[in-house]
Amino acid sequence: MPRSDTEPTASRPDLVTERLALTGLDYPIPAAANRFRHMLGGLTAFFLTILVLTGVYLAQFYDPSPEGAYDSVRFIIVRAPLGDWIRSLHYWSAGAAVLTITAHLAVTFWRRVYRRPREITWWAGVAMAGLLFLFLVTGTALRNDQEGSEALAHFVAGGNLTGLLGRFFTPEFTASTPLLSRIFSLHTSALPLALVALMGLHFWLIRHLGISVRSDGSSVFRTHLRRLTGVALLTFAVVGFAAVLFPEGLGYPAVAGAEITKPFWPVLWIYGLENLLGAWGMILGPTLLFGFLALTPLFDRSEADRRGWVSWTGLLLGLVVVGFWLYGVFGEAQQHIGM
Repeated sequence: MPRSDTEPTASRPDLVTERLALTGLDYPIPAAANRFRHMLGGLTAFFLTILVLTGVYLAQFYDPSPEGAYDSVRFIIVRAPLGDWIRSLHYWSAGAAVLTITAHLAVTFWRRVYRRPREITWWAGVAMAGLLFLFLVTGTALRNDQEGSEALAHFVAGGNLTGLLGRFFTPEFTASTPLLSRIFSLHTSALPLALVALMGLHFWLIRHLGISVRSDGSSVFRTHLRRLTGVALLTFAVVGFAAVLFPEGLGYPAVAGAEITKPFWPVLWIYGLENLLGAWGMILGPTLLFGFLALTPLFDRSEADRRGWVSWTGLLLGLVVVGFWLYGVFGEAQQHIGM
């Protein structure tokens, strides 16, 4: 039946908007939220998504057994389609995620956005940062080269130091599955599931509690999302280009009992702390840092705009972490296991 000239027609964009309910993205937000510093959380989510996608691809070629892990990584580098680039993209995206989530936490902390009613939003963000830290150290162990072997030895040492709390990271947890295989399972199943749950909670709370930004004007979230997508694609191009120019390497096969390498650069502050405290440094450092961040909303309940002791303590703690990171970068490699 021919369509009447008076019958309304829908353009293609309208059809897509209607079926995907994209009008739900047109809720109001402060105009200042479109600035770059308020895109750091979205950029972190973007790089975490890249990590998941590249990780799924790499897992198709990886053998999590202690006997086959090293050779399977070599296979990824040499023979898997685009394997070297995707593995390097995974590596560089992890570093980019560390930078964006650290900057996001720092900006949020300094602006004291953790105060009521956003305490749970803050805790979800801190928990995601902790999960990212676990992703880094478990991912390093999966290489099963010299650096990966030393990371695995640190898991065992940490598990022995913490007793029942760390028993999962020791071979004595179960004789049925090698520790490396359990680390792989943790890296590819339990941690991603927890991350998705926390990310969902975090964004749900931001959607309903709003973005805590002082602004004279207003915008809509779809505009923010469009600008964020542009910035994300630009940073992806930079990271992808870095993966081509500086591919992630693979060390020599592991020599049991040796400790001669330094860890992935975001973890070097813990390495510096271990230079002073031995293996206990890898337990006390993250516990103190993430414990302070978790307790921050309980310590700082003031409604006043003036920053108090919590803000300045956090700044001091951040400077200490930077100091230990520099010590880890420029200090000589040392033996930590058994100290």
